[in-house]
Formats: sequence, structure tokens, C-alpha cells
Amino acid sequence: MKNVLIVGAGRLGKGFVGETFFNAGWNITFLDSDPRVIDELNKEGHFDVRVHTTDDVFMNKIDGYKAFVTDEEYSVMDSFLNTDLVMLPLYPEDFEASAKYLAKCFDKQYEVNPEGKKTLICLTNKNHIIDQITAYFRDNLGSEEAKNWFDKNVVVRDSIVRRSTDAETAYSTDLVTTAVAALIIQGPVYSDFSDVKWLDVRENVEMLKDIKVFTINGPHAATAYYGYLKGYDDIVTAQADPDVAALIKAVHDATVHAVLFEYPVTREEIRELEYLPKAKNEMPDAIYRVAYDPIRKVGPQDRFMGVIRLCQKYDINYDGIAKALACAFAYSEPEDESAVTIQKDIAADGVRATVAKYINRAADDEVVDKIVTAYQQLQEEKAK
Repeated sequence: MKNVLIVGAGRLGKGFVGETFFNAGWNITFLDSDPRVIDELNKEGHFDVRVHTTDDVFMNKIDGYKAFVTDEEYSVMDSFLNTDLVMLPLYPEDFEASAKYLAKCFDKQYEVNPEGKKTLICLTNKNHIIDQITAYFRDNLGSEEAKNWFDKNVVVRDSIVRRSTDAETAYSTDLVTTAVAALIIQGPVYSDFSDVKWLDVRENVEMLKDIKVFTINGPHAATAYYGYLKGYDDIVTAQADPDVAALIKAVHDATVHAVLFEYPVTREEIRELEYLPKAKNEMPDAIYRVAYDPIRKVGPQDRFMGVIRLCQKYDINYDGIAKALACAFAYSEPEDESAVTIQKDIAADGVRATVAKYINRAADDEVVDKIVTAYQQLQEEKAK
């Protein structure tokens, strides 16, 4: 049997990656830095995933795996040495610590099996960071010889996630996922996973990921932030609100317009990338999950500001996207540490300074003006 190491055993790691490789008959090992996540996996020795496909909904019991915490004894070492595929469903800020920990494993492989090759696949919505992630791994290796070996025998690849997976918490063992579209993976790769369904190796992934993050994740996040302000708990309910639907359309229309100017793609190619077939009895995606970490999502290169940059370049109206950003800055979920940080900054420094800080524009910039104006309008509507 083939072996996969899944670094990050949260919602996506279990509900998508674990479930997918289990179905293909691979040996699965989980590694996570959170002891509770691993304890819950090992307590019963299985976890359950409710899978929504286009035609059916079924329960899948995932068992027979190994699960390790990132301990000082490197309990995961044997599993690492015996796998040629490493999946990393991690938040962008977690890659550096993971690379630092796994560097010792790579040093060991260079020592005992220098002929071995590995493919690392990163599952994160943030784009243009693969070179940095590669550097995290390489720079933590113990010798120049190991670094030279890494350059020849290890590839770090990006991917485009097009699958919703949710659970009450990261350590839950009851999860729900949709299985309607493949994970698009940057090629070439060293590992053969052609027997695994829902994995699709393509070229030009960096460009495709920009388009996906802009056209899918931008309107999705706009739905979550405006929906939160309107008092909704899930995306489906929020989408039914006429005001939210109007904002989604404004964000999406401006985004597609900008993408068609910037990238060598047709409208049909964009539609193929962003179209996700409807799952049977589709689960209501939680607003909390979609809105999570607004600091990253309002960043200067992310789903909103990345498109605004293109809109300014091609003289496209971006008022809808500015309003979506205003909703993100007004998002005040107390369980979201990033949202709490933004609200503290607004209270201390004012909304204009806070917006300018996080989108990385001058306080008197036109984009800041539009966001602040939209933010103030939202506050006026709230006060009525």
C-alpha cells in the first residue's frame, strides 16, 4: 500500500485529505502540533465524515490511521521516512513552524535514503508563497549537502482547494464535506497518486489560483462578512437576502471583468474554474468558517485588494468590493482572534488608520476613502 503523511489534522486534513486517501486505500498518518487534535483522533481510533456528492449523501468511517503530535521524540519519523507524499492542509502562518519541525525528518532521510524523493503539496488559499515555503524547509536543514539533496529530490507544490469541509472545531471527529470538484495540483510531481480520486495535476496553477481566489473566494467572503452583519449564521441563508445578493453580484461582476483584462483566459475558462456542481442536500457552510481570519483576507494581495489593484489598472468600478472590505472591517466575531484584533485597532486608532494599515495604502488613498465611506454607511444602517 502507498503511504501519505498529512501535516495538519484539522477540518480539511481529516474531512477532505484523510477521507480522500482512505477511499483510495492508502496508509494514512496524521501529524499535528495540537495535542487535543491528536488525542481525539486516537481516542476512538476513527472519525466520521458525511460526504455530499452531486448524487448522494453518505457517511464514511475513517480508521486504520496513525496520528502523532509534534513531540520532541519525533514519533512520526518512521512514517515520514516511509512516505513519498506529504499533504500540508495548513494556514499560511503555520508553514514556517511545520518546516522547522520537519527539517529533522528530511535530514534523516538524506542520511538513510538519499535516493528517496518526496512531493509536498500545500493546501492553502494564499497564493504566491510556494517559494517562501520551500525556503522555510530548505533553510532549516542541517548541512549544505542536505540542502543540495533537497533541491534535487523534493518538490513543494501549490494547489487550488475547491471543496468545503466543516466541523464544530478543529479537533472534532464528526465532519461534513462536499465532493464535487477536484483539488487542482501544480505539476510536475514526483509521487504517483493517479489512483486517488479528486486530485488533478495541471500547469499554470499560480495563475489559475489567482483567478479562483478572486472569482470564488472573494464573493464567498463578501457573503460571509455582510451576512454576519445581517445576523445570519450560514452562507446559504445569507445569499437569499436581496442586499447580500446584490453585493455578491457587484463583487463578482467587477472581479470577472478585471480577470478578463489581466489574464490570458476566456470567460468560458473562468466559468469552468469557478463552477462547482451543486451537492445533494448541500450542507449550509458556516459564516464563521468562511469569514475566519479577516486580517489575511483584507491583505494587499488577497481576494479583495488583489482585484481592486486590477480594477484601478483597467479603470473598472470597484465600489462593491470596497463595501465588502468595509463589511470585513466591521466583522466583530468575538471567537475570531483576527477580528478582535481589528476591532481593538479601530477603537484605538480609528477606522481610517486601521484600514490603511491592513490594506497597506496611505491614509488618504482613494481606496481607503471608499472603504471608510462604506464602513460609515454600514454603521449608520446599524444605528437605525
